[in-house]
Amino acid sequence: MVRATKGKRNTMNQKKARAHQKPIEGHPPEWVININKCIKVGPQYDCGKWWTIYRVPRNLREVHKNAFVPKIISIGPFHYGDPGLRFMEEHKVRYLLRLLGSRTPEKGGQAEELMSQVHHATLLEDLEEAMRELEQKTRRRYSEAFDIDSNDFVQMMVIDGCFVLELLRLYHKFEKERASILMSFSLLYGYPTENVDDPIFATRWMLRTLQRDLLKLENQLPFFVLEKLFELISMAEDPPRMLNPEGEFDHMLEVFRSTFLSSLKQNITPGSEQLKISVNIPLVQERQLVHSVTELEEAGVELKKREDCDLLDISFQGGVLKIPPLYIDDNTAPLFLNFVAYEQCEDGKPFFTNFLMFFESLINSSADVEILHKNGIINHVLGSDQDVADLFNKLGREVVYDLDECYLSQQIKGVNNYCKAYYASKWRVWFTNLKHDYFSSPWTFFSLLAAIALLLLTTAQTYYTVYGYYISS
Repeated sequence: MVRATKGKRNTMNQKKARAHQKPIEGHPPEWVININKCIKVGPQYDCGKWWTIYRVPRNLREVHKNAFVPKIISIGPFHYGDPGLRFMEEHKVRYLLRLLGSRTPEKGGQAEELMSQVHHATLLEDLEEAMRELEQKTRRRYSEAFDIDSNDFVQMMVIDGCFVLELLRLYHKFEKERASILMSFSLLYGYPTENVDDPIFATRWMLRTLQRDLLKLENQLPFFVLEKLFELISMAEDPPRMLNPEGEFDHMLEVFRSTFLSSLKQNITPGSEQLKISVNIPLVQERQLVHSVTELEEAGVELKKREDCDLLDISFQGGVLKIPPLYIDDNTAPLFLNFVAYEQCEDGKPFFTNFLMFFESLINSSADVEILHKNGIINHVLGSDQDVADLFNKLGREVVYDLDECYLSQQIKGVNNYCKAYYASKWRVWFTNLKHDYFSSPWTFFSLLAAIALLLLTTAQTYYTVYGYYISS
C-alpha cells in the first residue's frame, strides 16, 4: 500500500514537472502534441452526437442518489466491477448457461450430447464474434470512456445481454402459462410464481429489486446489442423472431417509457406553437405553472379522473381538469426520476419532466393529495397523504424544464386563464368562500341554519320586548 502511494506521488510529481517544463526551442509544447494526437485519432473525440446512455447529472444524483444507483445488479459498464453488485454475477453466468442449454435434448445418446456441446460452443463463439464487431459502436453510445479491457468489455456485453434476454424469456413463459391479469399482478409487484423454475422467480424480494435496477439510466445496454444477441440465439427457430419488430429504441428504459406515450404523441403539437396562440398574454405570465389543487377547487375548477388513455394524457376544457389515475408506490419515484434523467440528457420531448413538474405544482400539501384521492386521481400505498406531498415536492428539485417545450402548455394556459377570471371577480371569490365555509358538509350547513334560526328568534324576542314596553307606556 505504501509503495503504491509513493508510486502515485512520483507520477504526479513527474506530471507537474512536465507541465512546468519550458518547451524546447524548435519543438511545440506537450499540450500541443497531445491535441494533435487527438486530431489524428479521428471522430471518436467528437462522438457526443452518438450518446444514448448517460451518467445521471450530478445535481439530480445529489438530491435523489438512491433512485439512480442499482441495488443488486450491474448491467453495462457504468457500475462494472462494483463489489457491492457481485452477488448477481453467479446468476448472470447461470442464465447464460441456461440460455445456451435451452436447446439441449433431454434424452439421447452420446452422439446427441456431443452434437449439443458442439452447437453450444459454436453459438457462444458466434455471440462473442458479433459483440466484438459491435464493441466500438457500443462504447460510443455511452457518455464516458471506460478503462475496460476489450475482452472484458465484450464478455460483459455477452453475459449482461444474455441475462436480460433470458429474464425476458422467462417472463414470456410465465405470461403464456398464467392468466393475463394474474401475470401483470405478479410481474409488477414481484410475487413468486409457480410455473417458472428459477431461484430469482422463487424469491419474493428479488423480482421487485431487479425491476427497479433494470430500469435505471446508468444500468443499460444499447438496444441493438440485445437485438443482435436475440437474433443469433433465435436463428434455430423457424421463422426467426425479432426482439422488437416496431420502432427503434436506444435501450430498455426508452422501450418502457414509450409504452406511456402511444396516444399522447398523436394528439399534441409542439409547445412553442401552442404558446403563440395567445399573443395578448405576456410571456412571463404564460410561463407560470398551475395553482395548487385546493386553489383550483376554490376557483371552481372541477377535477375528474380520466379513463381509457395514457398516463400523461391530461386535458382541460370548460372548467374541467381531467387527469388519468396515478398509482404511487416505492417504485414510482425511482422510475419517474430515471425517465426525467434520460430526458434531461437527451435532445427529445421532455414528456415526463413536464408531467412531473405539473404534479409538483398541483400538490403543495396533504390537503391537495386528499382531494385528488377523493376524485380517484391518486391512489398510493405510502404512509400518509403528507408523505405523498413531500415526495412530489422533492421530486421537482434540481429538474430543469422549459414551458416552451411543454406538451401541457395549452392546458396550463387554459387553467391559469380560468383562475385569473375567477380572482378578478370579488363577488365570485366571496361566494366561493361562503360555499366553502358553510356548505362544504351537512354539519356546517345545519350549523348555519341553527345560527340563522337563533338570530331570528333573538331578533323577534327583542322586537316584542321593546314593542310591549312602548305599548304599556
